[in-house]
Amino acid sequence: MTRRYFVPLLVAAANVAAQAQEHPLATARKVTVRGRIERVQLAMGEGMPMLDLATSDGKRRRIMLGSMRYLMEKNFNPKAGQEAIVTGFEQPDFVVAQTVEIPSAKLVLALRKDDGTPLWRRGGNSRKKN
Repeated sequence: MTRRYFVPLLVAAANVAAQAQEHPLATARKVTVRGRIERVQLAMGEGMPMLDLATSDGKRRRIMLGSMRYLMEKNFNPKAGQEAIVTGFEQPDFVVAQTVEIPSAKLVLALRKDDGTPLWRRGGNSRKKN
């Protein structure tokens, strides 16, 4: 193969590989869940940190959060009884959180990008509302 054809072929292969590595959550349905926190699972060694929310329609929704280290860095400390508004990616038995808002604490925690990529892999942000 001549050099003239090799470079464009290499670029095309890199583009195909990049597209094939799309995050699995990128195609999941986006949802917003609002409810009262019934249970908080944030202790080390208890598996994936999560929240159980009771919604106004009487349903219970499990919310998967993300890296315990990231939650600790962001001082994320929700309490049972607080209202939470979660945007995330619908899965069969749970929602993978993209953002979690705790209005009473004036906190919005960003966990994932729009395509589902976790922010703790390259940093991220949470912010206190003023």
